[in-house]
Amino acid sequence: MESYSKKNAAKLGARIAFVFLIAVCVLAFTAYVILSNNFQNLFMDYTIQLVQSMAKQGVAAVETELKSSLEEAKELSSSFIVSDDKNQMDFPIGISHSDILRMVYVSETGSVSSDGRQRDIRGRQDITEALSGKTSIYGPYFNEENEYVICYSSPIFQDDKVIGAFSVEKDGYLFCELIKNIRFVDTGESYIINEEGTDIAVSDPEHISWVNDGYNAQQLLLEKEDPSVRSVMELEQKGLNGESGVGTYYWEGGLCYVVYIPIPSVHWVLLAGLREEELAAMLKSTLLSSIVKGPALSISVAVFLVLSMLILFWIISSTKKSAEINQKLNFIANYDSLTNCNNRNCYLSVLNSFSNNDYDSLACIYIDANGLHEINNLLGHQAGDAMLKAVADELFHVFPQNEVYRIGGDEFVVFCMNQNKQEIFNKMKIVKKNLKDQGYEISVGIEWQDEGIDIKTIVGTAEKNMQSEKQRYYKENGKERQMRTLNQEVEQMVLEKQDADTFLSVLAPDFKGVYFVNLDNDTIRHLFIPSYFEEMLKKTNDQFSKALFLYANRIVMPEYRNQFINFCRYENLKIQLNRNTTPEFIYQKIDGTYITLRILKFKTYTEQNRETLWIFGVNDNL
Repeated sequence: MESYSKKNAAKLGARIAFVFLIAVCVLAFTAYVILSNNFQNLFMDYTIQLVQSMAKQGVAAVETELKSSLEEAKELSSSFIVSDDKNQMDFPIGISHSDILRMVYVSETGSVSSDGRQRDIRGRQDITEALSGKTSIYGPYFNEENEYVICYSSPIFQDDKVIGAFSVEKDGYLFCELIKNIRFVDTGESYIINEEGTDIAVSDPEHISWVNDGYNAQQLLLEKEDPSVRSVMELEQKGLNGESGVGTYYWEGGLCYVVYIPIPSVHWVLLAGLREEELAAMLKSTLLSSIVKGPALSISVAVFLVLSMLILFWIISSTKKSAEINQKLNFIANYDSLTNCNNRNCYLSVLNSFSNNDYDSLACIYIDANGLHEINNLLGHQAGDAMLKAVADELFHVFPQNEVYRIGGDEFVVFCMNQNKQEIFNKMKIVKKNLKDQGYEISVGIEWQDEGIDIKTIVGTAEKNMQSEKQRYYKENGKERQMRTLNQEVEQMVLEKQDADTFLSVLAPDFKGVYFVNLDNDTIRHLFIPSYFEEMLKKTNDQFSKALFLYANRIVMPEYRNQFINFCRYENLKIQLNRNTTPEFIYQKIDGTYITLRILKFKTYTEQNRETLWIFGVNDNL
């Protein structure tokens, strides 16, 4: 009887739990439907109104900055005393005041700058207007020194006659700071365009390239028609026509809302955008808060969600582990772990499964790394691995990675489908040149067919052509001469490797970066490089000066940025180094760290080869 009661109680409890779970689900679904129908439109309108309000505040901030700076230029021009001696011009304040970069006095005969720069700016629009008696704003724009500046110019009067113009130049990136908080959630952002439709300020620092590259929707449409870009351009044009409002467009498959408000005094437009999925995420969060009110319902929903999350977590974890295992097995089976090329197993699979009916032409490039055996014997396999990686990387630069195979210790194969024969030869010339610049040589054989395609025959012919070129290479260079050259290169590599190992093991913890830089050709050899600066070098094609400019805009605190850029100018450094002084500059990064940058002559420094050592060291004294 007791056993029977326990069974009935268990059944009843199970039924109640089941009914309760169904009730919770039905209640949650009903609440979701009711609340979504009643609040979705209200929530959308409220959010857009909020963004509009933020955008209006941004316009007010920009207008205030423009007007106050123009008034400042008027006041400074009225107090400026013109001297007959250009070298004795008494500018009203120092360059360090506020965010002023420099002040310039312009007359009909030339110009004088507070920082000593000699630039003829008499033809600039704001200067011509100031010389005609009008105050004017020009920019932001990149000047001859690649500074991003905005200029406020005012006439200088003497006896009610215009005798010159006074221009105040400020940091143009200031407008990015003014709108940086006009964003919504994570991906929404705002930006300003000028009257030509070019981006001049962005709220998201990661998109500063829009400003630096002069992004312009109208210009892009002239090059290529794009419906999304056209939609953006049409909304921007409404703002340029003096209209304020809200518009929509599709970008990367998602609906976006854009608020546009003109900045009337300069004919600019401030635009603030947000994505629909962000609004949907906010709406779901609001609905969930509205549904979960009572304690009983909260507990029930929490239990339901926990159970669901546990199941979901288990499924995801199992699936993820299976996917990771499959991915690892696939990589092991088909890829070479050293070079990331397809491996021999994948290569044989292609040979056996190839169908000549799928392609109009097929080419095989057969490559052998010359001297790999000698490098392995003299330098060790780590140096030989570096050579193989270099060969693979250069091939990846001109061919898709999935077409490159490493089929042996020093042999690579590339398959090119439906490609022009001459184009393939041209690409391999580039690869051979780039490898030769790094001190490596390869032998190459190429076979191309567009009729009677047989992949195994093509591979065999390409291999024979490679062997012929390899024989010619050793015959022309001579084995003994080749070994002498290799030994010299090996000695140099060993010395550099020993220097690098010593530095990294003893000194590296105290430094943020160490580079060898040639001031004449802007080339770099890095001894110790952080990952973020390596990324900047890739974006600038290893041009150190351009990478430094990116570094300044992203890493250096704004108050040190212009001084840092000026300090790093090669022409100034050459003058200091010729005087046998050691240029040194202390600045602060945006993470609060103080860095001391020292630039030294390297031991090979001459007038013909100005190689320098740049050391970025942590300054613990500040």
